[in-house]
Amino acid sequence: MVKAICFDFDGTLVDSEHLHYASWQAELQPFGCSLEKSRYMAQFSGVSTYATAETLIRDYQLPITIEQLMDKKTARFLALLQTELPVPMPGAEALLQKIQQTELAMALVTGSYRCEIEPVLDNLGWRDFFPLIVTRDDVQHAKPHPEPYLTALERLNLSAAECLALEDSPTGIRSAHDAGLTVLAVTTVHTTLSADVGYSAIFYSLQEVGEHVRQLVSASFAKE
Repeated sequence: MVKAICFDFDGTLVDSEHLHYASWQAELQPFGCSLEKSRYMAQFSGVSTYATAETLIRDYQLPITIEQLMDKKTARFLALLQTELPVPMPGAEALLQKIQQTELAMALVTGSYRCEIEPVLDNLGWRDFFPLIVTRDDVQHAKPHPEPYLTALERLNLSAAECLALEDSPTGIRSAHDAGLTVLAVTTVHTTLSADVGYSAIFYSLQEVGEHVRQLVSASFAKE
């Protein structure tokens, strides 16, 4: 029986990838480097800050440590949030409201740091949707490692069979799948998903996700 749904944040519920891209691009410019937006969206959407920094340093031979580049990027992103906050993906708030009216518990499982998501949650008034939030600060290993979802399961006191995950990127899908959750994938303008990345169902809008979850919940309670 489904008892909870865990949501990814960036790219799934909020349109924030352009701000992450702008932050990386700004930090590469002093080194005389440029990152194509199409490459960023295809290669780094949903990828942890650490893994992105590691790859960029290697590819561009940057004379900086991973930790230094991470810190610069995070500071740049937080500065951008002072003037431009991400907006909800189409249908996101309606989906959250619909699920809040069910018996399902709701959790946020994100690869972002808490300081990066809290201003957005506060601006949107979404804090009450998520009694449980697992961020990069809460785990040693980021997505695609299963630790973020395993941490959520432990804190929810539920088994993987009792939880769904909603993700938009191969990185997040792998994390949830390897933790044993049933993964619902939603495509966005930023991501293209192949058929072998580990999801059990794919949707092309959050409205479709809401209808699917409604049917699952109805079927679960009908079996009681």
